[in-house]
Amino acid sequence: MYASLVPGGERVPFLFSVKELDAKGNADGFGGKFVVPSYRDATFLDPKGRGAATGYDTAAALPAAGYDEEYLTESIKSAGAMKGQAVFSIAKVDAATGKIAGVFESVQPSDTDLGAKAPKDVKIIGLWYAQLS
Repeated sequence: MYASLVPGGERVPFLFSVKELDAKGNADGFGGKFVVPSYRDATFLDPKGRGAATGYDTAAALPAAGYDEEYLTESIKSAGAMKGQAVFSIAKVDAATGKIAGVFESVQPSDTDLGAKAPKDVKIIGLWYAQLS
């Protein structure tokens, strides 16, 4: 889990992932969509004891109003996965060893606090390498 600075200086948590990457391309570069799981699983409990699979349905102080529209996103927890997209460019290939390297750019959603907040797009730029066998 990481924290990213978005414009304005706000830190947003996110889980860097390229799970189930479905990449297509050629020798110049490739890219595709991937799955971004929640960094909190369904058994995570927030400070008020609410979770997606365990814990209370609503905050203990608000049992009668817990399902009012005002509190609904806080009360109903979801650990569902979202989608991200990445582009990988190839900068160097060593045919003798099978090593390849390059840069990538990924855009993926931030954490949603188990569905309580709207995700923000997080842009990640970095280096990647691999060895083909």
